[in-house]
Amino acid sequence: MQEDTNNNASLYVGNLHSNTNEATLFGKFSAVGPILSIRVCRDPQTGISLGYAYVNYLKHEDATKALDDLNCDLVDGQPLRIMWVDKNLKSKLLATANLVVKNLPQSIDAKVLKDLFSICGTVLSVRIVTHPNGDSKGYGFVQFENEKSANLAISDINGAFVHGRKILVSKYFPYEERKRFQEKFPNNVFVKNLTPPFSSSELEKMCLCFGNIKSVKVAMNGDNQSKGYGFVSFETADAANRAISELNRVCLNGKRLFASIAKRKSPVRSKKRNGFF
Repeated sequence: MQEDTNNNASLYVGNLHSNTNEATLFGKFSAVGPILSIRVCRDPQTGISLGYAYVNYLKHEDATKALDDLNCDLVDGQPLRIMWVDKNLKSKLLATANLVVKNLPQSIDAKVLKDLFSICGTVLSVRIVTHPNGDSKGYGFVQFENEKSANLAISDINGAFVHGRKILVSKYFPYEERKRFQEKFPNNVFVKNLTPPFSSSELEKMCLCFGNIKSVKVAMNGDNQSKGYGFVSFETADAANRAISELNRVCLNGKRLFASIAKRKSPVRSKKRNGFF
């Protein structure tokens, strides 16, 4: 887990509204205990908030209480995302422990989502993607401390009904990795919900009946275990379309597969697209 020693009383506070200032945060966090300092990080040229701040308490126990009690609380209409300050935080976040959660009902906020997934392990970060007016776009991200907890969440929560809607949980598939496959294989089919230890050879056997195959790859983590998704590159678009039509009807080890053309995305993208910051 993140830095959590007895001499650490500093918190990272993210997902801040651009209008949230130090005074607002002081009013929120000082209710827990004495504050040493608060700093909202801003663009040095424009002075516009970068969307995060650092809150330093006098006592570690007060910081711990704020972390537990204020996480996901709304400030200026946006849920706080609070973690221990750790200079090496990003390097400790496991890509294989980052999940995307889709088909979320509008009634689900970040706090409810965190509580839902916390039964599977330590949740480091939760973010629900929203429209400019603050309404949920129906999907979000959950970052676990380790891959074991993430896999458990996929096994136990994927397909569960939450507030009347069946939510879909899978490993987050980074854009850069998807882009590499898209550029190399134009008739590439993306397939997910492949239950580990499903291999590339098994995926190839499953897809041979749809047409000639140029390449097959199931994505693997550092321990050479399947990440639960893969790609099949066909020689023709017709074969790729047949595969998509049929694979979306297949249930593998109790889970329905999801297949789609790995379409190229527009080059105009958000600067920060990782489900965390």
